[in-house]
Amino acid sequence: MTLWFLARAAGFMALLGATTAVCLGAIASGSSPATRLRRRDTRLLLQLAHRSAAVVTLALLALHAVLLILDRHVAISVPGALVPFTAGYRGLAVGLGTLAVYCFAVVALSGALRGRLAGSAWAVRRWRPVHALAYAAWPLAMAHGLLAGTDTTTRWAWWLYAGSALAVLVAVWTRLSAEQRHSGGPLAVRRQMLRVRRAADRQLTHTGRSS
Repeated sequence: MTLWFLARAAGFMALLGATTAVCLGAIASGSSPATRLRRRDTRLLLQLAHRSAAVVTLALLALHAVLLILDRHVAISVPGALVPFTAGYRGLAVGLGTLAVYCFAVVALSGALRGRLAGSAWAVRRWRPVHALAYAAWPLAMAHGLLAGTDTTTRWAWWLYAGSALAVLVAVWTRLSAEQRHSGGPLAVRRQMLRVRRAADRQLTHTGRSS
């Protein structure tokens, strides 16, 4: 049972690490002027913390999977852990966890290759959607924990899940709000386009009168 307890602990720690990585990623990135003009050292620290949290999360996920495979309390084989929805123990829940791990791995790989991809405009445009898979991996990890965890019904586990969900929602909402203020929203864009069109019409009218 020792491996089982360690596997559960590693799973909860991995969820906290993933939550931290997603929150820091949402805060450290963005296209608003406030983000771009943020002090360089602050941005570097946020990005370093984001990458460190991601690396720790991947290590904890690997430890979580290995301990579950080694433990005899549940029937999870190596193929069952690697191929989604084929595990003998709670196949759906374990499959969601496997998908979450794969998504996190792709996100981590894209983050590691970001510097090398910066020289290609095509790669830069494709990089952000790939890296945004973290926003899909995190709910998968939450669903895995809720469905597969034997501690799901405990009060402390619910507090952990609720706190993690609240943290991610606040971080994403803050980022989207900042970008919305920067863009001014669809109404502001339409007004700007209308002003440009009116200015062009006035210019054409003035040119016609001059000729």
